[in-house]
Amino acid sequence: MKKWIVFFTCFITLSLSNDLLSQDNYYNAIGLRGGNPTGVTYKHFIGRYGVIEGIAGVNFSYKDPRQLAFTITGLYEYHMYLTEGLNLFVGGGITLGGGKNLFILNADVIGGIEYTISNFPINISLDYKPYYSPLNRNIVGIKGFGLNEFGLSIRYVIQ
Repeated sequence: MKKWIVFFTCFITLSLSNDLLSQDNYYNAIGLRGGNPTGVTYKHFIGRYGVIEGIAGVNFSYKDPRQLAFTITGLYEYHMYLTEGLNLFVGGGITLGGGKNLFILNADVIGGIEYTISNFPINISLDYKPYYSPLNRNIVGIKGFGLNEFGLSIRYVIQ
């Protein structure tokens, strides 16, 4: 519990700081995401701090390891500028999808860090995206929460 209190205290402090700016070196980026789900990712800035991210891919996090689920995720993220090209981000969204005898509806949260290489149109991010699903069991058979969704994304920056 103490870890969560420290995390949220740090998050709120960083969010309210006037010295933090959003990343301003790109507006759109498209690329590949490895992890869970694995697929295509697209990011678009909507203002100074807000980002909409879409992920379309294959998800492996359900009870039967042979069961593939095709998912589409929509996320809203709040970006916090750390240094030139380096951001922290947090947000949330919804995942819809399905597979053989499977319908997926998840409420997602996401947090991570991303770096955009200066003078080179590449963006790299590492994120953690747990979810809550009232309908499905995850890979270890726990109904409700999925805590195993980490991802590494590499995107091409489109100005």
